[in-house]
Amino acid sequence: MTRALTDFIARSVEISPVWQPRPRPTVSPLPADQMQVAGLSFYLYHLAENPHLRTPPPIDPAAGHVRHAPMAIDLHYQMTASPGGTSANELLEAQLLMGCALKALHDEPVVDDGTTVNGTAILANAGLDGADNRLRINLQPVAPSDAVSYWVAGSQAARLAAYYQAYVVLLEPQPPARRAGRVLRYGVAALVSGAPRLARSEARLAFTLPDGQAQEIVVSPAAVPYDGALVLHGVNLASERTELLLRGGGFEQRRAVDASWGLTAQATQVIATVRQRTDGEIVVPGVYSAAVGVARTVSGRLVQQTSNETPIQITPNVTAISAIGGGGFAVDGGVFDDATIMPANVEVHLGANSLARVATAPAPGQFRVVDPSRIELAPPADAVPGADLPMRILVNGAESPPRWIRVP
Repeated sequence: MTRALTDFIARSVEISPVWQPRPRPTVSPLPADQMQVAGLSFYLYHLAENPHLRTPPPIDPAAGHVRHAPMAIDLHYQMTASPGGTSANELLEAQLLMGCALKALHDEPVVDDGTTVNGTAILANAGLDGADNRLRINLQPVAPSDAVSYWVAGSQAARLAAYYQAYVVLLEPQPPARRAGRVLRYGVAALVSGAPRLARSEARLAFTLPDGQAQEIVVSPAAVPYDGALVLHGVNLASERTELLLRGGGFEQRRAVDASWGLTAQATQVIATVRQRTDGEIVVPGVYSAAVGVARTVSGRLVQQTSNETPIQITPNVTAISAIGGGGFAVDGGVFDDATIMPANVEVHLGANSLARVATAPAPGQFRVVDPSRIELAPPADAVPGADLPMRILVNGAESPPRWIRVP
């Protein structure tokens, strides 16, 4: 594009009645301070992605990658006349050249396949014809006080310059290596029962208070530990095949849980038992989006639909707490450790105190993660003996069910 524009300016000035009988001027892409001869500098000093045409969809949906879509950029040029010498006459010639170039760009603000100068097709001469290129060139309204900033202060005097924006230039995309398959049958399938839709998620947490009293609370949105029951409420959830789909946590893509989750579906609710693994892959604690996928046979073919998503938390579980001597405790359960869990995302709190994580045997006010199923901790030194302190274990922001530790 720069080659085409400099060629256009040079040929347009050559045939200007004001410039004749002078020869065709030198129009260079070099910056003004590198020009060795008299001429015109048309220097590309900046480019930016066009905000209105950012990441358009690929020409074929099967391509599925942004590299198969063209990138639209705007080019920003500084046009400066170089006198080639220091005499007043050379400076006047440079200003005349500048005026002729301004006139040429004003009279022909759009350069396309049909743009010719004295019989020469500009884009064809640069090898850019036949691609529906249409380049718009706008003179930018740069204030005199701002124009000074384009020149390095103290090194040289400010020069006469004009600033242009050329748009839109499309960088050629990578050709797609595949295409979407041909549609051999068109049709609209009407599902009488309607599409599945979720209203909420909930979980029931059972625990025992320090005085031995049993409690049960309902948490919605669901915060369910491993081996706990997750309940999704909605409509049109029962079908020939119903799946529980999870996204988030350690899953970058939405995926269905396996049969070990014991999924049962009714018209208005789906119940599943949360497990530590699905299809052999660990399900780390954290925040997930749950959806329900259903499949029905309509007109002899299987039609699949997916509900909206609803948030849930899968929390670490605590199955046992035991004393290990020295005033410390071992907490068994999990999942407390995994390659995808950052160390800073595992927190242990006793009462109002946050315990510090260490790699060795914990001192008062510290804890360590022994393995994915065990944490060792020591109450703070100022903990009152005999006090029942609520213990909270957070992994990836998901908090374990209520448990208490009695300070020895």
